[in-house]
Amino acid sequence: MPPDMAIQRTSFYKKNSFSRIELVTVSPSRDDIPKRSSRAELHHDGTHWLLAPQASERVVKQPPGLVPALENAVAILQFLNDTPPHEAALVDLTAALDISKTHCHSILKTLVHFEWLKFDPRSKTYRLHSGLLSTASSLLNSPVLDAVRRSLSALVQRIDIPCLLTQPMDDDTFIVIDKFNGPKSMEISFPIGHRFPRDACAQMRAYLGWQTPERLDLWMEHWTPARYTSKTPLDAKSIRASVAATRERGYALSQGEFTEGIMAIALPIFDRDGQVSFIFNCSFMIDSFLPEQEKVAAEMIRAATEIHRATLARPPESFPIL
Repeated sequence: MPPDMAIQRTSFYKKNSFSRIELVTVSPSRDDIPKRSSRAELHHDGTHWLLAPQASERVVKQPPGLVPALENAVAILQFLNDTPPHEAALVDLTAALDISKTHCHSILKTLVHFEWLKFDPRSKTYRLHSGLLSTASSLLNSPVLDAVRRSLSALVQRIDIPCLLTQPMDDDTFIVIDKFNGPKSMEISFPIGHRFPRDACAQMRAYLGWQTPERLDLWMEHWTPARYTSKTPLDAKSIRASVAATRERGYALSQGEFTEGIMAIALPIFDRDGQVSFIFNCSFMIDSFLPEQEKVAAEMIRAATEIHRATLARPPESFPIL
């Protein structure tokens, strides 16, 4: 049952034939909220700590049904990218994606022609090819991203805490764009393209912290509570309070609310139109991070200031500057 669900209770009065209808708010216990994985796991490999993604099922976005051939081509590329061993034969693709053999073969030949796929004649399998990188080179090497990378690389060298750069998507999820690991600290190994859910606590708060009230209301309309840890906030009031605290504090904070044992600080990066373009998120083990919280937050605000000046961005007037 969702939190704060309203149920109807009716009272009848025979004496004057009057009935009264009341709405009663019922708040379920935490155990009633479904448990969800953050798809992240902290472990020690013998030399250092590693925060890595867990193996998980493919997250498939439903096609809009506009251009079937194009949608099937995208499905093939996503399947080969997401599914180990990242190569597949024609028969495997037709079975997994429910595409006819003739149609699938035509798409594969087209993708091979443009070097988005490579065909192995010995194993009769297809895999992604570097032509994809050539096509997307402007996305991966934009001047704005160059400036962001320079500042975040310098940030990690100063604080020796790893940093993850993500981009908000149309469905409010966050896609990993880059990662920055320090020389000694815990390592993060989320691959480029890894998708975090829309309610990943620190990133979500950084994204919403300087949005308009109307944008926050729209986000809340599509929010469904999920327990990532024992500390995850599960009611709308707590979510709104955490967003307000982010703006007041000047940065987003999560303490074991998304991944057990992990503390995170996050900030948005704005573009020239004043819209959130990226989120950068520094994560570390709670016990080690807590004493450094204010210092790290100040260094992150300094990095955001550098990025905004270098890219001629227009952050909100209430956004912190150092």
